[in-house]
Amino acid sequence: RRALAEFEIGGMPTVVPFHRAVVNDPAFTGEPFTVHTRWIETEFDNTITPYEGAVEAAEHSERERITVEVGGKRLEVVLPAGLGAAGRPEPKKAAPRRAGSGGAKKAAASGDAVVSPMQGTIVKVVVTDGDAVEPGDTIVVLEAMKMEQPLTAHKAGTVVGMSAQVGATVAADAVVCEIKDPA
Repeated sequence: RRALAEFEIGGMPTVVPFHRAVVNDPAFTGEPFTVHTRWIETEFDNTITPYEGAVEAAEHSERERITVEVGGKRLEVVLPAGLGAAGRPEPKKAAPRRAGSGGAKKAAASGDAVVSPMQGTIVKVVVTDGDAVEPGDTIVVLEAMKMEQPLTAHKAGTVVGMSAQVGATVAADAVVCEIKDPA
């Protein structure tokens, strides 16, 4: 409590006042300890005053939308204009593979590919070759570390090359199927 009371950050709003309020609340400090997982939503008495300091206004500039792929998932991000192309750093060259480093070769991923983000076991196959899908439609459900992860369509189209079968193990970055543009 003392460390939070002495902690100072200037120039921007932070959650420090919230943390101070929580660690000083009788539910947190009293006996018996009555804080639980839904305590903030159900019992916390929010008397924290809004941030009153000056916030520096960000400079408004032109923006551009770029689609990037992170961990096998496509995301749309908004960047200051020019960063998407001219400001993009040169791609790093992949380190050469050593002979005998093992591991199965993976299918090449294209912009049409639905790729497994991790190693896991297929527990459900929702679509088959020839099925039409829309963005967000579930393709297969993958289980890894006792958690289910749905792999979804990133675009509208027709499913081709479905290789997933219930009970099969897939490697990280393995192509499960492709989604071809509708004809």
